[in-house]
Amino acid sequence: MAPRRPLRRPAFLAGVLTLVLAMVGAGLWMSARPGTGEGDRAEESEPRARELDLSQVRLMPAGDSMTHGADGDKTWRFHLWNHLDPHVEQLDFVGPFTAPATPEQIIPPELAGGEPDDGDPDSVAYRDPDFDQDHNARWGRTLDDAAKTIRADVAEHRPDILCVMIGLNDLLFPITAQDMEERLRAYVLGARAANPDIRILIAQAPRIAQADNDEGFALRLYVYNELVQSVSEDLSTDRSPVVSFDLAEAEKWDAAADTYDGTHPNAGGELKIAAGFADALSREFGLGPAFARPLPIRPSESNRA
Repeated sequence: MAPRRPLRRPAFLAGVLTLVLAMVGAGLWMSARPGTGEGDRAEESEPRARELDLSQVRLMPAGDSMTHGADGDKTWRFHLWNHLDPHVEQLDFVGPFTAPATPEQIIPPELAGGEPDDGDPDSVAYRDPDFDQDHNARWGRTLDDAAKTIRADVAEHRPDILCVMIGLNDLLFPITAQDMEERLRAYVLGARAANPDIRILIAQAPRIAQADNDEGFALRLYVYNELVQSVSEDLSTDRSPVVSFDLAEAEKWDAAADTYDGTHPNAGGELKIAAGFADALSREFGLGPAFARPLPIRPSESNRA
């Protein structure tokens, strides 16, 4: 399991105290963690994880718009597939969706006074279609929504590994740490209910431009990422490991340089996300090698040129 970030340096203590006080004032403190009693942790007799057949892996990329992508994107899923495929004889990306987002999914017609419409998936295309396009990500998806469907999705598509990056949409509005923790737990336990042997890799949410001018959002993002780490550690079992990793720190994520609109990854950002997941999959589950460095990112590279 990846080590915790070194947050206990003396220069950081004043900042931590300020954040804790702010969390108390905002109702976002992390006391009375829900569901951390009997039943969440594995019993001492919990069986160990079945050995993962590294020549035959079903992997489900899951999340929101940063994973879904839009018309003309490659997506980070493209890069992860092409990185892993030479090393896994029968690699299979799985999930209920295949297409990138249509314009109607990005801006629903009902917001403009029209009728609800998911658009025509045949009207959109990836920049490069040369990868297994199956996924479980939706533009605008919240962790709350995903937690309600993940059990059925895992039962139907039978992933061995779940690669998740989600949560930002929940944080755009005031929400308590308790609510976010409940959603995280429901998501993990829902996936595990469908597959008791599933391995789950959760990326902490990367910082977006809104955090620079919205202190409330920045605080919620900080607290949520601490929860991703602590809940993953708490729910991880020998049979079904749950591992979190700090994508932003590992890849030196910069919303100005790595996104085309302050949120969604440009071509360089897609590479960074893929590399972060690839490194964590290799380190934690022995799946494929780490991503080759340095990453082939050109300055100011963008999907939206």
